[in-house]
Amino acid sequence: MEELSGKPLSCAEKEKLKEKLAFLRKEYTKTLARLQTEIADLPACDSLSPGNLQLVSELKNPSSSCSVDVSAMWWERAGTKEPCIITACEDVVSLWKPLDSMQWEKVHTWHFTEVPVLQIVPVPDIYSLICVALGSLEIREIRALLCSSGDECEKQVLLQSGDIKAMLGLTKRRLVSSTGTFCNQQIQIMTFAEDGSSKDEQLLMPPDETILTFAEVHGMQEALLGTTTVNSIVIWNLKTGQLLKKMHIDDSYQTCVCHRAYSEMGLLFIVLSHPCAKESQAFGSPVFQLLAINPMTAQSVGVLLCSLPQGQAGRFLEGDVKDHVAAAVLTSGTIAIWDLLLGHCTALLPPVSDQSWSLVKWSGTDSHLLAGQKDGNIFIYRYF
Repeated sequence: MEELSGKPLSCAEKEKLKEKLAFLRKEYTKTLARLQTEIADLPACDSLSPGNLQLVSELKNPSSSCSVDVSAMWWERAGTKEPCIITACEDVVSLWKPLDSMQWEKVHTWHFTEVPVLQIVPVPDIYSLICVALGSLEIREIRALLCSSGDECEKQVLLQSGDIKAMLGLTKRRLVSSTGTFCNQQIQIMTFAEDGSSKDEQLLMPPDETILTFAEVHGMQEALLGTTTVNSIVIWNLKTGQLLKKMHIDDSYQTCVCHRAYSEMGLLFIVLSHPCAKESQAFGSPVFQLLAINPMTAQSVGVLLCSLPQGQAGRFLEGDVKDHVAAAVLTSGTIAIWDLLLGHCTALLPPVSDQSWSLVKWSGTDSHLLAGQKDGNIFIYRYF
């Protein structure tokens, strides 16, 4: 095997790598044993801790169309960065700036008359641009939304079009996307300049399986993880574009979606959701799963399985993970929150005013939870 740089190894380096592999195998076994013991020793929690969510603000739907996504990001105006909310309906995307007392004012609006908006694609480390995905049932376009510096006029720039399967905003002002399937698949990284203009493009080596989702690996520089439609995990070196590893994971749950990936002590920890999982007597209704993988040996083991608390019905509809907390919208219309360190559900948010929840996102600027209803209204909760 080669190091992350992709350069050939000398004999001495190969020997050192063999020693490191033996050490990691021992650490892998010890760490998994410790994690499973800690999870087993957690106290059972049949009731939820009250007061974990506090409503702090609400944004009214500016459009007659359905709400499809929401996000929070830093936006630069007149040389000052401030936390803003982005709301997306099928025909309009709006940027809201904060006022006093957690109130919000709409400052920019981008309209779409031909192709509907599907989702917002936040790009870290850039403060003058919003990326959105457009399409009917599948993503057909990625556009950048920005404002001209002179007259603050809203503009749209087409970044990519085609059969787009997955995309993700990465640190260092980068956007990765996958188009096509199997042998016709192309994985591209676009890097933006500080003013939001596209600077350069790079291709990654495609696997022989269709990419479903991407996740940046926290704790491992220049590493990108992808999940495929046949339950494989692939890892790239972002500097060289090299495909470093492909590992197959458990087939117990089909169509796994990866929300977060972390690297620690030579192990890879990934947080998955299972949109198609069915309820079982042993595990209930699985929503999120924490999986540990040894990338050297491709061995994997489930560390934690987050299921619905007793008395709750429904399946995973959509969700988001930030740090050690995970939130999901259930088919019952309720939002559930899990603490991945504690290993259990810590809060439930039932439908408000007989309106089911349809989307949920963690804020990228603070500890707030953004929850959206089918009628397009957005509620902002403080989670503590």
